[in-house]
Amino acid sequence: MNPTTDTIRLSTEIARPRGDVWEAFADTEARQQWSAPAGERVLYDCDDFRTGGRAEYRCGSPEGLEFSAAIDYIHVEVENFAVHTDTVWRGDELLATGVVTWSFTDVPASTLVTIVNQVVSFVGADMIDGSRNGHRIAIEQLGAFFAGPGEVRSSTTDGDGRPS
Repeated sequence: MNPTTDTIRLSTEIARPRGDVWEAFADTEARQQWSAPAGERVLYDCDDFRTGGRAEYRCGSPEGLEFSAAIDYIHVEVENFAVHTDTVWRGDELLATGVVTWSFTDVPASTLVTIVNQVVSFVGADMIDGSRNGHRIAIEQLGAFFAGPGEVRSSTTDGDGRPS
């Protein structure tokens, strides 16, 4: 099977100062809370969150954590952006790799969070769709991480500004 590629772009506004949003992104313990879809789990085995650092994590069902991944942090600029590679396996099978950019921008009364993932799947288009869905859930849950009961978060949009 030939590699399948795509560029995924998502953004959302979070009604919190950029420093707060960055802290929830940069903190490994917090990231484990907001980044996994309902019914799944993300567990970091190590996370050296800095330019030149590396992270390793497992994810999937809480009982199985069927997927493993490695992140290489290419460039981290505190409170502004993080660029990293993210490579995912199931057992010995290489599934996908991507160059992921998370950026954080001040906008009136909130922070604009944008993800761009230039992803390559080695197992077909379903992995691209899974990556898109995973990033959508993560960015939405990052916003919900700050929401109190009954608060409404702004919607996530794709690269064309359309709700996703």
